Amino acid sequence: MGVVPHNPGVEPEDINTGTLFSVIAVSSVIIIILVAIGFNLSMKKFKDISLEMTEMTGYPDLHETQMMGEAKMNRYEAQEDGTYRIPIERAMEMEAQEAQ
Repeated sequence: MGVVPHNPGVEPEDINTGTLFSVIAVSSVIIIILVAIGFNLSMKKFKDISLEMTEMTGYPDLHETQMMGEAKMNRYEAQEDGTYRIPIERAMEMEAQEAQ
């Protein structure tokens, strides 16, 4: 065959789909990265504002409650009803071993 003649006033119809899909893939990755960065920045800003408002209002119970909750999740303790509380990490390890 030879070279396809070009008709004046008519655009050629050959589209390079590989390039098109590459542009779409790169654009999608960039958008996903930007959304993830925006989400992380907004969560950090929310935490900063929450801490600032807690300090401004003098609401000391929030920090104390969070610390007590964290302590309960990370220590061994005997309960009054004869049961025991163990750290959550240890409980997950035991469940995983039992499942195997």
